Amino acid sequence: MAKRAVEAKLQTTKNVRSAIYRPSLIWDWTKFDVLPAIPIFNIASLFAPFVDKTVRIETLADAIVIGIEYDDIEGVQRVGEMEKLAKRV
Repeated sequence: MAKRAVEAKLQTTKNVRSAIYRPSLIWDWTKFDVLPAIPIFNIASLFAPFVDKTVRIETLADAIVIGIEYDDIEGVQRVGEMEKLAKRV
């Protein structure tokens, strides 16, 4: 609830451009403990609208960098948007 309250405040504050990133499970190939959960999240995302597929740390980082560089990036960025932004790099 606290995160959503902060997000709402950011989005209504004048002179502040907010880009809010909401990744699901973040992973990379060195995080062996989360690797078994990746297929579960990805399959669940096909059937449950409240579950997003997993996102690699590189994708999230690239999307955040693009969000900083370009003024047209605003609002909530979920995994699909992050993937599109990361391709701009």
